Amino acid sequence: MPLYKTKYLISLVLFTVYGCKKVIDVKLHNAATQIVITGDIDNRPGPYKVSISKTIDFSSENVFPPVSGAIVKIKANGITDSLTETSPGIYSTHFLRGRPGTTYSLFVLAEGKEYTATSTMPQPVQLDSIDFRSGRKNTLYAVANFQDPEGVPNYYQFIEYVNGNKFRNGRGNSVFDDRLSDGRYINRLLYDDSSDIKTGAILTVQMNCVDKEVYSYLSELLQISGGGEGFSSPTPANPTSNISGGALGYFSAHTISTRSVIIP
Repeated sequence: MPLYKTKYLISLVLFTVYGCKKVIDVKLHNAATQIVITGDIDNRPGPYKVSISKTIDFSSENVFPPVSGAIVKIKANGITDSLTETSPGIYSTHFLRGRPGTTYSLFVLAEGKEYTATSTMPQPVQLDSIDFRSGRKNTLYAVANFQDPEGVPNYYQFIEYVNGNKFRNGRGNSVFDDRLSDGRYINRLLYDDSSDIKTGAILTVQMNCVDKEVYSYLSELLQISGGGEGFSSPTPANPTSNISGGALGYFSAHTISTRSVIIP
């Protein structure tokens, strides 16, 4: 059982409870709280943000307490940007710029403990277009079309929005690597909840090029939550973070390419 509560695991529990007629009394053990750090830098103009919060017990409300008063710094090319807490638990950069090929180092001092992480922003890959493919029972799925660069390992994350809103229940979020498709023109079918795809709505697909460690984290998270294309993990656990010091979460420097289209 993971140490922190997420909406994915809540859904799993609800499915277990309401999907069976027999009521089973499951005794859950609360764990000690942990720091959760999430930080993103992309190739668009900043400021970029790092959020710091705490985990909660499984029996607690689904509200993650922010961690204020932390020291947060991001370093790149010998220059350090000291972030400012702009709202509780949210820390923003001042002059940092996201540039492909640059390695970014994160330093956090929170509640007397240090956490560090590094992430290198990959070279950008352009998302050319979005079209659609019909599935069984009149389902409709989006297809992302793009040219994968040859001879370079590439790792992708796809995030879908309808009329500016992310898909519900964590759907519309997937990952892909080019291990078997290096240098090919990719027509990537995005498996999601087709109930989110309504005729006449505007679908936006965001394609992130992430580094290998962040890809591994996102892939594990999707498998744990059941949001991937395969089966969910039989023994949920925390995904492997690229942040040292025992924190949960991730730090990602990535590029972004987006396309929008009216759903036919």
